[in-house]
Amino acid sequence: MPKAEKKVEKKRVYELIIALKPLLPDEVRKEIHKGFVDLVESNDGEVLDVDVWGKRYLAYEIDGQDEAYYIIYNYEIDPKHIAEIKRQLQLKQEILRHMIVEVEYPEEIGTRIKKKVIKI
Repeated sequence: MPKAEKKVEKKRVYELIIALKPLLPDEVRKEIHKGFVDLVESNDGEVLDVDVWGKRYLAYEIDGQDEAYYIIYNYEIDPKHIAEIKRQLQLKQEILRHMIVEVEYPEEIGTRIKKKVIKI
């Protein structure tokens, strides 16, 4: 009788955009950034690219805010860890909104003009 083969999930590339409260100090933003990078790396993932858009006006108010501070991450991770990443992001009060999507063309990551780079 053949042994059951383990299904090996291949890592996939995802893009995360987070909208932070606009008046957060730089130290708090850096702490959130470092926390996300550590979360991805602790789950055998890798952050491929980070793009900081900075403060932008929102199309509509979220929690009484009409602006948000945007950071976009491209990272590679096993799909089974996405639910935990979403859970961790929802627990942070500083994050107004977040969205994770799978990247269709990972070869294009890092080819666009960067707005700003965040330093830890």
